[in-house]
Amino acid sequence: MGLRIRPIGYVTTDASHEELRRGEAVSKIVIAPRFSRGLQGVEDFSHFYVLFWLHQMPEKSQAMKVHPRGRQDVKKVGVFATRSPHRPNPIGLTLVKLLRKRGRVLTVKGLDAYDGTPVLDLKPHDKRDSAPRPRVPAWWKKLERE
Repeated sequence: MGLRIRPIGYVTTDASHEELRRGEAVSKIVIAPRFSRGLQGVEDFSHFYVLFWLHQMPEKSQAMKVHPRGRQDVKKVGVFATRSPHRPNPIGLTLVKLLRKRGRVLTVKGLDAYDGTPVLDLKPHDKRDSAPRPRVPAWWKKLERE
């Protein structure tokens, strides 16, 4: 089975790796002209999920167990139990705040994608996307505190 995925646009940013990692970056998502009509009404939402292709990752990782966040002091878990970018399909997902829309350019805060990253899709966020008191493992809580 073959899949065909085409980007709807690209990220532009001059943010550093650290700014991206901390969720402080302001970036632009430039939507391709052929998809610009799909932006009608996005300005009515405050937040969006951005799905993007981790284009700077090595070709499909075969490691099915990883140390969360690369921390050797945390035992390995299955890659699907982490937010690791080293995945069989390098698809990123980030919730961003929409700061403004001008034409086919969205200015967002919190996108952890590098300059030139292909954007695959946008999905508006609403209250149904939030789980009250989600359960997470102890190692996750430990890393969040640090």
